[in-house]
Amino acid sequence: MFILTHKIESVFLITVTAMAGLFLAISINKPELKFFPVRTAIEANSIETPLPTEIPIPESTVSEISSDGTKKVILKTIQNKDETKSVILSIEDSGSGEQQVIFEVTLEKGKSIVIPYNTWSPDNKYFFIQENTSTGTEIRVFNAKGEPFASGETYLDLTGLFGKLETGNNFSEATGWASETLIIVNTTSQDDTKGPSYWFEVPRRAIMQLSTEF
Repeated sequence: MFILTHKIESVFLITVTAMAGLFLAISINKPELKFFPVRTAIEANSIETPLPTEIPIPESTVSEISSDGTKKVILKTIQNKDETKSVILSIEDSGSGEQQVIFEVTLEKGKSIVIPYNTWSPDNKYFFIQENTSTGTEIRVFNAKGEPFASGETYLDLTGLFGKLETGNNFSEATGWASETLIIVNTTSQDDTKGPSYWFEVPRRAIMQLSTEF
């Protein structure tokens, strides 16, 4: 009886020892489990999304100084997203540096406004700008002081006034100044040949045909 009891105790002890060893082996070789936090909807939405970079709008500025150096006409052109152009015309006093906006316009696609090299009158009291279109050019004449003319007009529409005269000739170009108040105008005839030249008198808006072509 003693021997049987001793054998049972030995088997039990061996079994317990084996189970303990197995448990220890499993514990040592057990793979490490890693837990990753689950990102909630609020956390996901809190991530800042970079805003698209705004593409700068092309802009150009040209100017022409009067012959006496006291004034400057400045033309700023801004290309808009809808393919139109915003044009701002200013006069700057060279002494004080102060600028005065005297004309603003939005041009349709294909049109532009430029400052001709001969924009200033000889006495620097007037100047003109040129608008280019698909059908030709248009001329606007301004007072260098930025003031309206006696008629109340901000500028004189040389091309429009010439068209109302019904000379039988078409306005072609303004080539420059013949005197302090006279702008030289060239024309084309109805058959597109060179027509006679004219004088446009500022500020009276008179138009006179010349015997000599320029």
